[in-house]
Amino acid sequence: MNLKSKQMKNSLFLISFAIILMWILDNISYTWNILGKLLKIISPFIIGFAIAFIFNGPMNFIEKKVFGDKWKFKKVKRKYKRTISYLLTLILFITTIFTILFIVVPELVNTVQDLGNKIPAYVDRVELFAEENLKSNPEIGQWIKNVDWENMETKLIEFLKNSALDWAGATFTFASSVLSGIINILLAFVFSVYILLQKEELIRQTKKFVLAYFPKKAYHKIFYIAKLSNRAFSNFLSGQLFEAFIIGILFFITMLIFRFPYALMISLIIFITALIPIVGAFIGCIVGVFLIMVVDFKMSLWFLLLFIIIQQLEGNLIYPHIVGKASGLPSIWIFVAVTLGGSMMGILGIILFIPIFSVIYTLLKESINNRLRLKEIRDIK
Repeated sequence: MNLKSKQMKNSLFLISFAIILMWILDNISYTWNILGKLLKIISPFIIGFAIAFIFNGPMNFIEKKVFGDKWKFKKVKRKYKRTISYLLTLILFITTIFTILFIVVPELVNTVQDLGNKIPAYVDRVELFAEENLKSNPEIGQWIKNVDWENMETKLIEFLKNSALDWAGATFTFASSVLSGIINILLAFVFSVYILLQKEELIRQTKKFVLAYFPKKAYHKIFYIAKLSNRAFSNFLSGQLFEAFIIGILFFITMLIFRFPYALMISLIIFITALIPIVGAFIGCIVGVFLIMVVDFKMSLWFLLLFIIIQQLEGNLIYPHIVGKASGLPSIWIFVAVTLGGSMMGILGIILFIPIFSVIYTLLKESINNRLRLKEIRDIK
């Protein structure tokens, strides 16, 4: 009877799952719309959890290493240990951000001014190039003369007038989005504070919930995967940050040695963009080439060569030994994770998919090894 009841439950579950899946596939656009709205509603909590995860590492370090057991038997101080550790972590992050801004903003202003001063010379070069080509190709000059510039100007003015209302509406929408974004970030920040200050209680409540509604075997599996995920994400973030820092320093030193312009500015841009796995440094390179090209075209080619050399060094030595070891993924699976993540979710997908693949890879590896051990298969050549 029990066996029949269990089989009936499993059959009902499979039938229900199949019906729900068929409905989702038949109404895929509606489903995506609902998921989008749901994601928008819960986004402050997702962002808050991400902030808490990033803050947790430094806060734990301060709490355990700075204060340690010195406060263990002092109840008044122990009560405030977590709060003080959190505040110190917050001060550390704010100081880091303002330090970067203090370096970047003046350099950015100088760069823009320098580019502004050099643009007229660039325009003169373009005009000279155009004149030389018009002399050698008179048919181009004749074609330009035949263009109805007055008609084009009239159409442009009409287009701008018609677009004025659209621009006003877009400006209002943009302002509303910015305000909504600020509110979401504030809510996320408050949520992250609650998570960090009460994380032990939240973990205890989660354990009670899982034990109450899931079998004990599933409970151990769920929390093993949770620990594995925590380690994978922590190792990946710390490894990626360290790798970006090394690349930024390498560019700064080599650019100073070879006297490239905008050394500090470009190095900081590459450091920030290199936080995006694999493709990030290329984005920084494009910006660097453009900035140097305005000053000296030949030097921009030398910078491109420098980037290729450092990128080869990073790809063959730094990345596999830092991020590769930290994530526990072979290089080919890192590439697959980045490709799939980027195509599905953009930059966020690139960042998330490497640790997710790391967890899946570890679980699959353990499962394969266990099955081979049960079959008494040891060495496969």
